[in-house]
Amino acid sequence: METKIDGGSKHTFPNDSNQEKETPQLPDSFWTQIRGFNYQPSYGSSGFELWRKFDEKTIEQELARGKKYFPRMNALRWWQSWDAFLRNPEGYGRAFETTLVLAEKFGLSVMPVLFNRWHDKVLDYGGIYLDHFLPGVSWVQQPGMFDAFLEMLVGKHAKDRRIFAWDLCNEPYSYSCPPEKIPEIVAAETAWLESLYRQCKQLGARAPITVGIHPGVPLKRVEPFSDVLSIHPYWVHNNHSASRQTYEKKLNEDVAFALKVGKPLIATECCWGDLNDHVRVESVRYSLSQLRKRNIGYLVYLLHHSLIADAHRPEFGPVGFPGNLAFIEADGSLRPGHEIFNEF
Repeated sequence: METKIDGGSKHTFPNDSNQEKETPQLPDSFWTQIRGFNYQPSYGSSGFELWRKFDEKTIEQELARGKKYFPRMNALRWWQSWDAFLRNPEGYGRAFETTLVLAEKFGLSVMPVLFNRWHDKVLDYGGIYLDHFLPGVSWVQQPGMFDAFLEMLVGKHAKDRRIFAWDLCNEPYSYSCPPEKIPEIVAAETAWLESLYRQCKQLGARAPITVGIHPGVPLKRVEPFSDVLSIHPYWVHNNHSASRQTYEKKLNEDVAFALKVGKPLIATECCWGDLNDHVRVESVRYSLSQLRKRNIGYLVYLLHHSLIADAHRPEFGPVGFPGNLAFIEADGSLRPGHEIFNEF
């Protein structure tokens, strides 16, 4: 899939006094055509475990299932593990190349997620913590500590057309308190992300760079180091304080911001989970209909059953507030009703 960036196209809104105010839409582009998934292999409960136990056969089988059930899916958001890389850089590089080969086999372009800042109290995924970027807070910090990882992935694949974008970090600025109360941490995290962006550009990255943010982070914070804007518009149906009006208003604001700055916008995670299949299907239906209404491409969370947080039924381990987000069951069958993806 060849990447074509078309974020600067002008868009006008119809002006008809006899109609309701139009919902803002993104102009057609490569990005609006993305219909894919996040993928976490089934055999591990953390990024470190998934990459240290890299299983090509299982991954190929699970991607084949995905393409069977969702024949029009065209992209994957594939999380990486810096900590696993440190244990065996050369082996990690070979495994990364294998993932691209397998994705291409099934007609899928890849968005690698270089680092992760989302952490879970039930089953933590691992990744980056304050110790890694807040100046003076920990002895683990070393000059150039991420250089070899970026050179192995981004440098060696700078012009790789199997990669349609690089996600610098999943859900940075994940705090349990208002960011205005911790300005020094926000500033340090921003400086870290900016440094990653510069390094990727210096390494010659051809694919655009993005940062996948959760709904509490304003797009304007990451726009300076995002060639493409990425949002995680989860409709949290089991949050009793949530309203559809607020959800749709936020989507409208994100689209309006993307149009204002002339950059593409994509949902790199969406579709909140549930243990009840019917409830989850209706949540998916609402979420995807709202994204399509605004012409937003998306990478749904999550393609396949996995032992990571919120990607399995209770018999496979602890389950948190989001329930089960997987579309394919542990036995390889399609989760009931989840062919709903194909309707969009």
